[in-house]
Amino acid sequence: MYEYICYCDKVTKGNIVAAVFAGAKTLKEVVAVTGAMKHPNCQKNNPKGICCGNDIMEIIKQYN
Repeated sequence: MYEYICYCDKVTKGNIVAAVFAGAKTLKEVVAVTGAMKHPNCQKNNPKGICCGNDIMEIIKQYN
């Protein structure tokens, strides 16, 4: 089972970590590499009911 962070675009934690290891250092860079947050419908798709942007930022901080 995949650990989705961006449920709207099916981007996993692994995708985000790989982007960071490849050199992405900002939310904008991670979005450009992974395609996260391109088709937002967070209230419907994300179990938290909120945007995944903060979750992505936390992963960037953790792995940078």
